[in-house]
Amino acid sequence: MHRRILYFLLFLTLIPALLSAGTRGRIKGKVVDMQTGDPLIGANVIVMGTTIGAATDANGEYLLINLEPGVYEVRASYLGYQTVTVSNVRVSADLTTELDFELPSEDIQVGTVEIVAQKPLIQKDNTNAIRVTTSEDIQALPVRGVNNIIGLTAGVTLQNGEIYIRGGRNDEVGYYLEGVSIKNPITGRRGVTISQDALEEIQVQAGGYTAEFGGANAGIIRQQFKSGGPQLKASYEYITDNVTFKSKSDAFDGEKRLGAHWWGYNEQSATLSGPLFSDRVKFFTNVNYRYDRDPEPQPWPGMNLGVISDPISNDTIDFYYPAGPLKGQQREFITYTGTLNFDLKPVLIRLSGTFTTANGATSAYSAIQDLLQTRRGKYESNDGALNLKITHVLTPSMYYEVSAGYYFSNYEQYTPGLGSNIWVYGDSVANAEAGWTIPRTAKDIANGVVGRYVSPTYANIYGFDFVRDGTVPVGYGKNDRQGISLNASLSFLVGKNHSFKVGGEYQTYTLRNWSLGTVSQVGLAASVDQFINSSNYDGTEASLNAYKRQLLITRGVNNYGYDVFGNKVDDGFFDAPHKPVFAAAYIQDRIEYEDLVINAGVRFDYIDIDNLKLVDPAKPDLGINATTGELYEEGWEKVPTFSAVSPRLGFSFPVTDRTVFHAQFGKFIQQPALNTAYRGLYRVGFEIKGGFFIPQPAGFNLRPTRTTQYELGFTQQLTDFMSIDITGYYKDIKDQVQFTLQNTDRNSAFQSYNVLTNGDYATTKGVEITLNMRRYERLAMNASLSFQDARGTGSNPYSNSGIVGAPLDGVTIFVPKYISPLSYNQALRGNVNVDYRFGPNDGPALLHDFGVSVLAMFNSGHPFTRGIGSLNAESDARFRQPIEALNTSTTPGEFQVDLRIDKTFRLMDKLSLNVYVYVINLFDNLNIRNVFLRTGSPEDDGVIYNPELSQQLIATYGEKYIDLYKAINVDYQQGYGGVPGAATNLMYGPPRQIRLGVRLEY
Repeated sequence: MHRRILYFLLFLTLIPALLSAGTRGRIKGKVVDMQTGDPLIGANVIVMGTTIGAATDANGEYLLINLEPGVYEVRASYLGYQTVTVSNVRVSADLTTELDFELPSEDIQVGTVEIVAQKPLIQKDNTNAIRVTTSEDIQALPVRGVNNIIGLTAGVTLQNGEIYIRGGRNDEVGYYLEGVSIKNPITGRRGVTISQDALEEIQVQAGGYTAEFGGANAGIIRQQFKSGGPQLKASYEYITDNVTFKSKSDAFDGEKRLGAHWWGYNEQSATLSGPLFSDRVKFFTNVNYRYDRDPEPQPWPGMNLGVISDPISNDTIDFYYPAGPLKGQQREFITYTGTLNFDLKPVLIRLSGTFTTANGATSAYSAIQDLLQTRRGKYESNDGALNLKITHVLTPSMYYEVSAGYYFSNYEQYTPGLGSNIWVYGDSVANAEAGWTIPRTAKDIANGVVGRYVSPTYANIYGFDFVRDGTVPVGYGKNDRQGISLNASLSFLVGKNHSFKVGGEYQTYTLRNWSLGTVSQVGLAASVDQFINSSNYDGTEASLNAYKRQLLITRGVNNYGYDVFGNKVDDGFFDAPHKPVFAAAYIQDRIEYEDLVINAGVRFDYIDIDNLKLVDPAKPDLGINATTGELYEEGWEKVPTFSAVSPRLGFSFPVTDRTVFHAQFGKFIQQPALNTAYRGLYRVGFEIKGGFFIPQPAGFNLRPTRTTQYELGFTQQLTDFMSIDITGYYKDIKDQVQFTLQNTDRNSAFQSYNVLTNGDYATTKGVEITLNMRRYERLAMNASLSFQDARGTGSNPYSNSGIVGAPLDGVTIFVPKYISPLSYNQALRGNVNVDYRFGPNDGPALLHDFGVSVLAMFNSGHPFTRGIGSLNAESDARFRQPIEALNTSTTPGEFQVDLRIDKTFRLMDKLSLNVYVYVINLFDNLNIRNVFLRTGSPEDDGVIYNPELSQQLIATYGEKYIDLYKAINVDYQQGYGGVPGAATNLMYGPPRQIRLGVRLEY
């Protein structure tokens, strides 16, 4: 079936018809006589450093197609007229740059005519809201990190480390690199690490995109790498927050420097680009290195409670922890990026790729639980993408493009010295050989908690557990994700007004996972030892392996693409990797008139998630042995495929040169993140047969989410240097993933169990305002303001877990029927970036090439629900009850100002040095991002001052318990439950950070 789909899509690419390639832009305009304004017929217009050019027609008009995003120099010439060259002409993906020439006659003495193009204030051919951040913008912003840059875009919400667009869930965003999807199909996030110094542009389309793009209902983020130019260029940049140049021994001294802690941030970035052997071959390379001692800075206050002894456990701990960065959080990244362009007219070849390798410390425990621990686990990960794109220009108005992409991501965690051998994690001899002695206290020895395979006890102070130094910090786990994509399209013009595009794409992945809880792994060695010393062991390897297999199954191993032992496999009914397929075909017509642009298209999507589901969910006995957890093939069947047709229609109305209206309607479908559908089936059997609450179950037969969107907006040029865009939208979202209960047959050996299914829905609406002021009298400014109302029946797939797990009346499961504010909705969000800059020979000599960039960001907070409940109400929704309507309360608003001050020194003719200071959260505002549900505050979780919860504990341990409780659960946030599945779960925004940077550029 998949092969027939692939053949069909390749066949489509041979049908004539379309616009411009998915990652390429155009330049069009008119060449006229400077004095008379008459069109010049046959004038030559060429893009310098390329083989791309055109001659003007009878109206003096020209069109240059098939240009990679970037900045160009364009030249126009005509016999009897002087040549005019325009530099700094920016081309963006799928957009048209307008550039007109007025050529002076040779009789007029005006000298060499060289013009520097200005950034256009209005993009007349936009039929939807497209926001572009160029490489120049990226370099000037006082921001580091691709997600942080994207978060400045109107319509985008960055919350808990996740990107949301126009009220859609975080997995409803599409990520494209070089025209190929790099979305991680498991998590729904961007699957590839990208160095911002390697990007030519970031283009955010908050809904309303053309039929060429799919797999994203909320919006798409397109990223394009830089290309080499006609001249050799090189740069090196170094950034550090060690502004007082302290040694590593002072890393955790708890002291502030210039009003900020030293968080251990170091970054280096080097680029080299230019022609290779000839002007027809150009290259670009970037190497980026980053080290974070604590990658998620918080206003950690430190802890100094002195020595505390527990009267019951007799354990004693000196509770001191320095303010500033947490220990054992360090991470290291190296990213390599490159592009290679071959201009073999009429064939253009582009090879691009990025590769990131990362490693760092990891632990199964929180930083405070690891207070005594110096032993760290380790993780290693790699991710990257490689893309080959071939463009064949058949005629000046027709070309086809074929591209192939490869995506990969893998992750492995382990305890150093133990590695992937899960059978020795609980073996004290193996741990000793790795350099660590399993800790035993006098109390352990007295109580007989000793032995080669006996796990160490925790230190316990007032009911809080602390890991003893030398304890195994983390178990072994791994995943591997690889994907291949094929894209092809044929584009050509019909007359002056129609651009057609027909194309198709085919994506398939190979997805693998193996994991088992740390505690379960540590206990394996003891279980195996008991078996070997029992009468059930017959002394054969087959007998031992059979026991080990059954042991892993009963412990809940989560495996696919690996067998239960962690060995990679490519087949097997239950162990095989998932190989989902996403295929699509589209046709689109772009109709351009002087006062009207229409984008009309239709898209066909085919989805096969390659999953199994129970034949009868009410009778899991047909597929799972209720005693052993073994699986029966006859009880499972393949999940059916899905297909859909989605129309898209957009309009742009250039009323005048200064006013443009646009409108858009579209239907979109996408498969939810596959971590909601995939689970190792032995793990499923373990969860179901246990009969317990499953906090994050799977939904085997999840169908795509559907969205219908309407958009209307206009752009108005206010002055010669300023424009404003106002866009409104409305979205209707159906079939989002929902938490529910699957009832079982009365004769089944299984109890009812938790599953995910389609059921949630949402409506979102909003208005986005952007202001663009290009540089005027040294000042440039960009601002955005987003008003949003996002409501639905659930904010994430697990929103209803408390309702399902603990019905109010103990029996009836309430399924939300009415929409309420979504937890990631921000009613108001905005930012203002002001850049004041002196040119090379501008103003007093001291201020030449001096600039200040200030970025102010603000939002109104996000909804949450106040509640009451038992001690663990924060972490488990089953143990809390709301005291108000869902998401009625709102967290406090945030306000943060970032600052960058820089000065460039011209060392030589082509060599410059830029020195800058970059301050995050200049005023050190304590921005509250999340709160405790009992109090609506991050400074009190409502336990200590509630006698029902704390009276007995305080009576048992004394007043010292209050100080310890606050330090652990409040100050260090161990008592905060967080948002299921969020990238980060922190209560505050970043504190002040000061970074010093130098950039050497040739």
